[in-house]
Amino acid sequence: MALAAMGCGGEDLQAPDITSVQATRLEDGRVSLDVYVICAVLKGQRPADDDCGWPEDQPLCVDAAWHPAQDTTFSAPLFSQRTCEPAGTRIYRTMKVVSPDAVPVERGLRIRVQVDPRTTRFIIASP
Repeated sequence: MALAAMGCGGEDLQAPDITSVQATRLEDGRVSLDVYVICAVLKGQRPADDDCGWPEDQPLCVDAAWHPAQDTTFSAPLFSQRTCEPAGTRIYRTMKVVSPDAVPVERGLRIRVQVDPRTTRFIIASP
């Protein structure tokens, strides 16, 4: 009982996560992100199937936000974009996020990308 109360019970916990992000500048100045989504084990064992325990009827979303270099806390994005897809029965996929407008070519501009607040936040330089 004490172990279960401390979060050490036998329940497995998985969540969508990101393994990598590739950014490409488009001809019109927007930035396209290819986000590689997997299933991460937060606690317990790797899931037996590819759905990561994610409900099929709940969309899988990737959030991206562009931040200036001086925004060290990532609290004031210049702009952001969210892309969602039906989760279906397989979490493993590549998702594409495209900036809503042209992104200035600015030294120090960073992109914060995440799929689930419990997992990795990728921070990459804007192209």
